[in-house]
Amino acid sequence: MESNDHCSGCGQKDTCRQAYEKLGKATGPNVACKVIVAFLVPIAVFIGVLAGSQWLLQGKFEENMLILVSFILALCVTLLVVFVIRAVSSPKKKEHCDKR
Repeated sequence: MESNDHCSGCGQKDTCRQAYEKLGKATGPNVACKVIVAFLVPIAVFIGVLAGSQWLLQGKFEENMLILVSFILALCVTLLVVFVIRAVSSPKKKEHCDKR
């Protein structure tokens, strides 16, 4: 391994190796879905609402006003989606769990 060459003069190389071995063997829940929901869904919603509102409201406003209205609408819908995601995915409070 090349990493041994970098660590050969270090007095803590065994401690580091043990720490990295523990990290490599760590088990836990898969967070890929949470990452997608937390980051990609709001971005996709914002872009989708922005494009959709531009298309739907095209003849109803002037160009500058259309951009502003579309942006505000996309921002509001995205914030609403983020709040709904947080409400749905938030962990249950202890007092709710104790009532069972």
